Amino acid sequence: MAFSALFAVAVFCFYCFQYRYHVAYQEQYQLFEWTAGYFASVCSVPGGFADWCGRFLVQFFIQAPAGALIYALLIAGVQILCFLTFRSRNLLLYALSFIPAILLWIFCCNESSLIGAVVAVILSLSALHASFSFKLNPVLRLVAVPVLYMLCGPAALVYALAICADGFRPGVLACSILLLAACPLAGQFIFHRTLLQLSTGVHYFRFPFVVAWMPLIASAVAAVLCWLSSLDWSGVRTSTSNWLGWGVAMVFAAAIPSVVQAGCDFRKEESMKYDFLVRYHLWNRTIDAAAHRQPGSPMTVSSLNLALAMNSQLGEHQFEFFQNGPDGLLPGFVRDFTSPLPTAEAYWNLGMVNTAQRYTFEAQEAIPDQQKSARCYRRLAQTNIINGDLDVARKYLDALDNTLFYRRWAQDMCQAIESGKALDNPELKHISELRLRDHDFLFSETEMDSMIGLLMLENHSNSVAVQYLMSWCLLKKDLERFEQCFSLVRGTMMNKSYQEALLLLWASTHDGVDGMPLDLQGPNVSRFGSFIEAYQAGTSEEEMQKKFGDTYWFYYFYRYK
Repeated sequence: MAFSALFAVAVFCFYCFQYRYHVAYQEQYQLFEWTAGYFASVCSVPGGFADWCGRFLVQFFIQAPAGALIYALLIAGVQILCFLTFRSRNLLLYALSFIPAILLWIFCCNESSLIGAVVAVILSLSALHASFSFKLNPVLRLVAVPVLYMLCGPAALVYALAICADGFRPGVLACSILLLAACPLAGQFIFHRTLLQLSTGVHYFRFPFVVAWMPLIASAVAAVLCWLSSLDWSGVRTSTSNWLGWGVAMVFAAAIPSVVQAGCDFRKEESMKYDFLVRYHLWNRTIDAAAHRQPGSPMTVSSLNLALAMNSQLGEHQFEFFQNGPDGLLPGFVRDFTSPLPTAEAYWNLGMVNTAQRYTFEAQEAIPDQQKSARCYRRLAQTNIINGDLDVARKYLDALDNTLFYRRWAQDMCQAIESGKALDNPELKHISELRLRDHDFLFSETEMDSMIGLLMLENHSNSVAVQYLMSWCLLKKDLERFEQCFSLVRGTMMNKSYQEALLLLWASTHDGVDGMPLDLQGPNVSRFGSFIEAYQAGTSEEEMQKKFGDTYWFYYFYRYK
């Protein structure tokens, strides 16, 4: 079993170090409640018990090492259980028993794969092993088929196909397959689900109408291997099976890294990383991540810009990083369940509480499998407390009170509401001071400078709003509007990108440096002259980026065209 342990360590290291934000992503899109009603609602469909067990485990994914350990134990557990169901055991069969586990590892690399599918395979393999160990009679084995289908869904396939591997009985096998096939047919009228869902798994994948083939393939492969182990291996010499086993093991060891990597999407993992860092206000780590590898999507760029603003560095360092226009500051609303959340964090920290609430609510309602989100519930409780809608806030807090890791926070907030001190919470107090008051207007994404400008005018200490207002004008390349807005704060800040923008504006209306304000004079003037000379000489974009890629001038002439 040493190889099983090494396999488990490999899975753990993969999810703990290389794919760790995938783990956190799974946790934030569910709300596991310790109530009988929640248990009953989840278990009310075929495979519901396996799904409930999966959700129970996913709540621990709030800590990446714990999630990685759970993945390792489950995936390695599939391999061990598969091998334990074998009637004959040798090194070759041991090596082959890794195939279902590898398939499920690849399956779990998809961010929409639900861990309940792996639990379902484990339940089915455990039932198969138990039936062999206790030598159940054929009638009990057949009774177990519909029971297993209700517990773990179509992953009961491994049990139904291998039910007679310890003693071939054609009639029992035929009845087992017919029973399993009849379950989804009957389920159409009982559970009001489509035949496709009932046949391929209701809770194996986050998108209900996407077929999760991999758990079914893994189950079928496990059943085939179980039958293979029931054959007569006495004619095969031990040395031959050992050599074959070592050969298969070496092939798997060499192929697993590339096969698993092929099943990963590291661009999504990067987006999950930025979302995680913003969620927990890890601003310095967000900036360090961007310095290590330039962000490229609106979601990652907006997360970086928020981190820079929270550290009061947006005007100084923004254009040292890739910028893709205004969408990289405050992305437009997209009706999905991922991108609105980091955008909601930006609106929250600006003080635009109602917009943050709308984005968070819409993100939760867009979760494909209609689960609720503990992360969203927490934010919605906060926004409603600030808005004074305490009854609505209590609804969210009551649900969080039934969880394991959000319960203490929910109880503290409920006590604060009862005592009238909810806004004494440092975060809520700060955001409530930033929010707009006594303004009745329609929110307009096309006039974002006006929206942010209201925040700045109402509270001059809102440094994030000030930085966002300046940045919005720069990203839109609206230098006249930038100059108007900058005139309000010119005496308090003169950051690098602001100097570069004002130099560009000065050059467009003047022939030289005569009369230039003192706060624009300095090394930037000579560098701007070098930039203009290189630009007029027709220098290639690649060369310009090498020399001036950290300037607003490069963005103005080469980006967001």
